[in-house]
Amino acid sequence: MATILFYAPFNQRSRDTESLMLAFYRQGHRVISLSQQEGFLINDFLNANGISAYSYVLAGKRGGWWYYLRHLLFFVRFCRKHHVEIVYSHLEPANFIAALAQFLIKATVFVCRHHSDQYRGLKRDNDLSYRLTYRLAKHIIVFSEITRHYMIREERIPRHKITRINLGYDFSLYPAVRIGHVESIKQLYSADIMLITVGSFIPLKRTEISIYVVKVLLDKGFDTKLFLLGKGELEHSLRALVEKLDLMDRVFFPGYVDNVLEYIAASSFLLHPSLSEASCVAVKEAGLVNKPVITCSGVGDFDDYIVHKKNGFSVAPDKFLEQASEIIQENFRNHDFLKGVGENLRKSVIELFSIENVIGHYNSLNNTR
Repeated sequence: MATILFYAPFNQRSRDTESLMLAFYRQGHRVISLSQQEGFLINDFLNANGISAYSYVLAGKRGGWWYYLRHLLFFVRFCRKHHVEIVYSHLEPANFIAALAQFLIKATVFVCRHHSDQYRGLKRDNDLSYRLTYRLAKHIIVFSEITRHYMIREERIPRHKITRINLGYDFSLYPAVRIGHVESIKQLYSADIMLITVGSFIPLKRTEISIYVVKVLLDKGFDTKLFLLGKGELEHSLRALVEKLDLMDRVFFPGYVDNVLEYIAASSFLLHPSLSEASCVAVKEAGLVNKPVITCSGVGDFDDYIVHKKNGFSVAPDKFLEQASEIIQENFRNHDFLKGVGENLRKSVIELFSIENVIGHYNSLNNTR
């Protein structure tokens, strides 16, 4: 059995990484978590479940070489002190440190990439820390074929360094959906068509398109409302758009909620117009509660498991507004059909992304290090 460290800027819960940590722990490994942030909620959860969780937080502005150097020195000392044998780093701030540290520690480092081309969209793909991370990393894990192909084709990362593994979830970590709460949400926001979009309010997520879908449906006489669950830099402009279109009583901003499954369960469709994904959590959550989703073809891992009109709806990214609006109009009254689509999505999600079906791939990596 090995000592395995998970390193990330954890601040809130992260059910995919929690699932993997718990799976390793149950196999008898010693599992440790180290966060670059406070680890609100997740540290308490991990400690309560036998996983030692630590945080190393630097005061002041993040970034800059002094900031990274201090994290690097602490990380190296931490790995040596705890005799770490395997590191799984997650998200770019931790990935950069882990990629540098792999030359200073005995542990095998796996850098886990949770996006495909998002840094290009943010115009940060030329950042030195970003470029160094994947040039230096010896072992990279990605969660979709699109990410792997993008790294090979656009970033010129050698293919032998990249391993594709599905995200894995212990779905029992999600709180049970309370039917009474779902019904309360439905009654409070009563509408013939209740839509929901979940994710960060950043340009590549294109949250504004969901707002325009509501406008299109309302203009055609359909009683429609929308939940926008999330936060981000575009929240002010999204709220301004809602006001401009006179949709204040139609579009709602609950923020981040701890009962996201209940909001999805109370909705008719989950809209996901995002142009950049690795492996979207929200669509899997919709599957857990048997809700149909509308996603973009050619984005993330959707093409790997979304089959149009069977377990979801797949539309052209540049025609999301028109095609999503048509799908909703044509199908929202066909409850039996949509129920079947949602149930099929659940089956696909459980089959492809349950931790029991994924953990073997990680075991193979650990055994060949």
